[in-house]
Amino acid sequence: MIVLQPVLEIRARRDGFDLWPVAEAEPYGFLPLSGALSPAEVGTAVVSIAACNDCDPDDGRPPRPADPLGAFLHGLLTMDDLFASGGLRVTDTVHGRTLVPGCCNGIDERTDWAEVVDGSGWSFGHDPSPFAEPFGERVRFTVVCVQVVRPVLVLPV
Repeated sequence: MIVLQPVLEIRARRDGFDLWPVAEAEPYGFLPLSGALSPAEVGTAVVSIAACNDCDPDDGRPPRPADPLGAFLHGLLTMDDLFASGGLRVTDTVHGRTLVPGCCNGIDERTDWAEVVDGSGWSFGHDPSPFAEPFGERVRFTVVCVQVVRPVLVLPV
């Protein structure tokens, strides 16, 4: 069976974070998103999105506040377009192969999957640089890894 699931990449742990409950999660792992998230998992997602957007303003936004809480939440509350690392994870449960989003791929790029369907192909970030390419009436997803033989998932368009 093929499973497509939106996932959020979890940023590095924020030791000492106690503003709201967060779940234990491996840094740079993926949190599967669904309506079944626990309150602590939602807290982890919000912390990760805030961390993705925790940058000094250089685009006319108000300056970063001096207090630690205000500084941490500044990007989350002031940026027009938030970035959330992650994307769609594709799992072939029969063959045990999984394609995960690469670095710098965002959940907001989910509409780019239309380029996979229209036949132009698509790269899902870099490091590990997974990609999709048209292959007749199917799409071949290459799971890029350090192995010489790279696992491939083939799905109908």
